[in-house]
Amino acid sequence: MVIGFTKGALLATHFHTLFGKQRLDRLVFMTTLADIAKRAGVTPAVVSRIVNGDGSLRVSKETRSRVEKLITELGYAPNVAAQSLKSARSGTLAFILHDIVNPVYGRILRGAQAEAANRSLAILLGDAAVAPVSNDRLAQLIAGGGVDGVILQSAGEVSDEIILRAARKDTPIVLLQHALDINASLIRLPDTAAAEMATMHLRELGHRRIGCLATLQGLSLTEARLAGWHSSLADGATSDAIIYAPSHSAGGEAAAAELLRSRPDLTALVCFNVVAAVGALRTARSLGRLVPGDLSVIAIHDAPFAGDLAVPLTVIDMPLEEMGRRAVSAVFEPEPVQEVIKSPPRLIQRASTASPRNR
Repeated sequence: MVIGFTKGALLATHFHTLFGKQRLDRLVFMTTLADIAKRAGVTPAVVSRIVNGDGSLRVSKETRSRVEKLITELGYAPNVAAQSLKSARSGTLAFILHDIVNPVYGRILRGAQAEAANRSLAILLGDAAVAPVSNDRLAQLIAGGGVDGVILQSAGEVSDEIILRAARKDTPIVLLQHALDINASLIRLPDTAAAEMATMHLRELGHRRIGCLATLQGLSLTEARLAGWHSSLADGATSDAIIYAPSHSAGGEAAAAELLRSRPDLTALVCFNVVAAVGALRTARSLGRLVPGDLSVIAIHDAPFAGDLAVPLTVIDMPLEEMGRRAVSAVFEPEPVQEVIKSPPRLIQRASTASPRNR
């Protein structure tokens, strides 16, 4: 839209009133390297090298400081389109999740966004659980070189294959939690340690008959967490105390009902997902089992709602933001990496766990 002189002057006056002249310069006019160079008394090439962090540039501290101050004051932003043409990079990453409304993913995305911002990157967010047409469009974008890397929270579904098949051979792929048989990086959480911590917390409270509401069978994270549950219970870990469920409240509710009806002697439950644990709490209430008096419940992952439930939920907090940050940085590693996040899980005890009653 072209704005005439009169309207443009009025708009400028309005911005000046709201923001002042300095902010007006930043909002209305695009600052260039030449603008900064002129004000700083240096060449545009010097400004460019400072913007790009060229460590070999030899200028005085005063000059560097003067240029950096002007960059901040004038709100200079690099021309991303021009940089993309020069570097053959789009400046965009595809971050693909399953069931994007799951609150656990919000924290992963927060960490990814922070790291992307540090690298002047944008994140294109996709939900692989939506209709195939949407997946095909996303796959076309990836296959056409529209992104510099793909971060995928894999659930072993067909939609994963659609996206990965479309990725070019030179497009880095970073998997979260679940491994696939492809040349990709894999970033995982300390899942075994988290399940061990959850189960040991219940054991220290005096529980011995501890059930397991696991995530979907066959996923790498499920197997890792089961290993922690088994190792903490030793001979007390029996297969009839395990049930698998999707990571949503309805799935947790149905699975917990089936498990507690078949094993009414269980006094505690380790839930591998905080959203599924909400469903387990509903089941306990419908069966007339008080939490924590009749049944203690602990979940892996914290979420904003966990402390606000009618019975605040005890959780094992995981380093989700760190996983997001590491996933973005792994895109730019020269070779694929296989890592478990080093930061340990953390117990947050609330009201849903307590010593068992004598039964």
